[in-house]
Order: sequence, then C-alpha cells, then structure tokens
Amino acid sequence: MLAVGLEKPVEFFPDLQPKSIYVNVEPPEGADLEYTDRLIKRVEVAIAGGSLNMTAADSDTAKLYDEAYVPKQHRKADGSIFMGPSDLGNIKNIYTKAVTTPGSEAMFSPNTPNNIGVRFIDLDERLRSSNETMDEIRKRVSGIPGAKITIAAAEEGPPTGAPINIEISGDEMVVLGKLSKQIKEIVESIPHVVDVRNDYSEGTPSIQVVIDRQKAALFGLTTDMIGFALKTAYNGLDVSSFRESNEDYDITVQLSEEDRRLTDVLHELMIPVPSGEMVPLTTLADIEYTGAIGNIVRIDNQRVVTVKANVDETKIPGPVARTEAEKLLNDLPLPPGYSIKFTGEMQEQEESEEFLSKAFVVALFLIFFVLVSQFNSVTKPFIIMTSVILSLGGAFLGLAVFRQPFGIIMTGVGVISLAGVVVNNAIVLIDYINKLKERGMEVREAVVAAGATRLPG
Repeated sequence: MLAVGLEKPVEFFPDLQPKSIYVNVEPPEGADLEYTDRLIKRVEVAIAGGSLNMTAADSDTAKLYDEAYVPKQHRKADGSIFMGPSDLGNIKNIYTKAVTTPGSEAMFSPNTPNNIGVRFIDLDERLRSSNETMDEIRKRVSGIPGAKITIAAAEEGPPTGAPINIEISGDEMVVLGKLSKQIKEIVESIPHVVDVRNDYSEGTPSIQVVIDRQKAALFGLTTDMIGFALKTAYNGLDVSSFRESNEDYDITVQLSEEDRRLTDVLHELMIPVPSGEMVPLTTLADIEYTGAIGNIVRIDNQRVVTVKANVDETKIPGPVARTEAEKLLNDLPLPPGYSIKFTGEMQEQEESEEFLSKAFVVALFLIFFVLVSQFNSVTKPFIIMTSVILSLGGAFLGLAVFRQPFGIIMTGVGVISLAGVVVNNAIVLIDYINKLKERGMEVREAVVAAGATRLPG
C-alpha cells in the first residue's frame, strides 16, 4: 500500500473543483453508429439516474439498461423509462456526441468523437464538491461492458497533461504495444490511480486486397486501375448530374449500401479490362482478412505510444503517485533501443520550477545590486537580504502548519512577490535605525527602538 502520511509534496496547480467533466466512451474497433449510440445512451442513464424518455417499444435499447443504473421509481409499469433531473444534485445539463470512427486521441481529449459532457451548476449552488460527484459518476459507469470508459475533468488553467503521462519510444509498434500493456497493468496496481489508458490501437478490422501483378498485366491492368475500380465501388464516382427545380444533383455510381456492408461481395466483384471484358477480382488478387494498427504517433522522429492515467487527488497527491510509478517501472526490463519517459504535467512542472528558480535568483541579485548602489555599502544590503531567507522560513512554516503542498505557480510567484515586500520593510527599518544612531543612540538601543516602532499593532 502507498502511504502518504504527513507528506505534502510539490504541486503544479492547486486542485480545483471542475466546472464540467467529459465521460469518454471508446467502443470496440469497427463498431457501427447504432451500437455506439445504444452504448452511450446507457452511459447517459448511469450518469443522470436518467434524463432519457424511452418507451417499452425500444426493445433493443431497453435490453442494455439494467436496474442497477435505473432506479425503480423511474420505471413505469409498461417498461418505459422517464426520468427527471439528475439524482446527483450538482449536474446542470448533459450533452452527448457520438460518431462511428474514433480519432487518434480518443480518451485523451475533451474533443473525442464519442463523449458525454457533464456541466455542473455554479459553485455557490452545489450541495457537495464536484470532485465527489465525479467519483460517483466513475463508480456508476465502471460496470458498463462493451467499451472503455474514462473520465476527464475540464482543465481550468493552461493545459498541463495528465498527472501520470508515460511516453514509450522505439522502432516496432508491436513491441511498443506489448510494453504499453505491461506498463498499464503496473500503473493500475497503484492505489487511487484511475482511468488508465493508452493510445495504442491494434486489431482494427481490415481487408487486404493483394494484387498479383503478373496476372493483372496479362489483362492489361495496373494496380492503379484496380484500386480505382475498388474506390468507385465503395466510395462512388460522380458520372453526371441532373437539374430539378433550379437545383443540380450529382449522379453517383457505387455499390448499394447493403453490398458495401458485406465483405463477401469482393469475391463477386468484376473488374473492367481495357479490352472491354469483365474479370473477377478473385482472378487478379487474393483477399485477406487481417488487422491493422490504428495510428502511429511520432515525437522527435521516434515512434511513441503513450500511457496516461488520472489520480484521485482527494486521496493521494499526483506527484506521490507519479513517484511510485517511477519506482515500479525502474524494475521493468526494456528491449534494446526502447525507452520510457515521464512527461505531461511532470514535465511542465519541472520546466516551470526551473524557470521560477532562475527568476528568484535573478531578482535577488538585482535587488542586492540596487541596494549596494544606494547604501554604498555591502554590509547593510547583506543584512537586508537575510530578511528574504527568514521570509522563506515563515512561508514554509505556514504551509507545514496548514498541511498544504508547495504550488510551483501559485506559491512560487507568491514567494517572489514576498521577497520584494520584506526587502522594502527591511530598507525602511535599516534607514530608521541609521537615523536613531545619528540622534545619539547606541546601536543596540537603536535596533530595539526601531523594531518596536515598526512592529505592527
């Protein structure tokens, strides 16, 4: 088990209650729009406790719904389902988008083809935290079969990537796919890590038409000619147009929709040859059923498969889970030429931390340079600059007392601003001490008197 205890590490941005979330639904490869639509309807019912109006006549759809997701009070005697507002309380509205073919970034972006957007009511009207509502939605959709379902909160600040973002780079996509599965299983074993997914797509159903070039040449055909015939059969070819009521309509030649849905039609397809005869496609080519890789992502000229995961920040800080993932992956053997790199939020955090650290050092140097030129001394500016170190101690003490993490952006900018404030107060204090010394006071008396005067209240 992963123990956090009193540990409060560094964080990039504070964990805010999201205004909306996206429930991304990735159906199996090759799923048609009807299947995807029925699946998303079920997810909608699970999320809202039901805001759909379905009748008992929708038998195919009704089979997908389970009383575990549809409360009994929302079921009528005839089997129809009608539900009012969400029983979760915080939901303002739900909107859905479903298409047939997922894109390469499915599950990784709010703009995924198949997703359900859930918008919450205003913060002052919420009955509980939207993070709790998101956890409840995750529980409701976790048992729905037939698709990979993940949840992503809308980012309130600049895009930083997932809390855990692992890039696996190498040459062979098959090897990358195997490594991504192993890493996914390892990351899933970490407590409070949710929505683990990767962008490796395999097994996309496809049909390969392998042309026998020698046989095609005997009939005066080329691969381009055969490919054009297949493209015409399935995608269609505009051969003419006709006009009706001042409107032009294209005339497209292609196979009927029923034939385009059947793969066996390829064994009956006839290809025209230059001599005017028709030759069966099976005479010119072999038809093979196979799978294909869905997409190939390259970063810096290397093939990359990415494993991403969210972290339940209410139970464990993201950096702690990421550190645990690094420890577990250190023991994973990698083939030669393959590497693992943690990016995403971690990379953005490291870059911001490096920039703010340099900015803090430069700010201190410039302040010290100005003070030396003003006081014409090195001792007094050095004394003034010690107040910055003391202010840092106070800032970290406050974070420790209130058990808050050090925010790279929020706390980092605040510390730099605090340095300017304490330097200004120290300058006023030193200047007043000098004036008291000029009036004849001893150094000790002047320091005590100036400190008492500058002490608030």
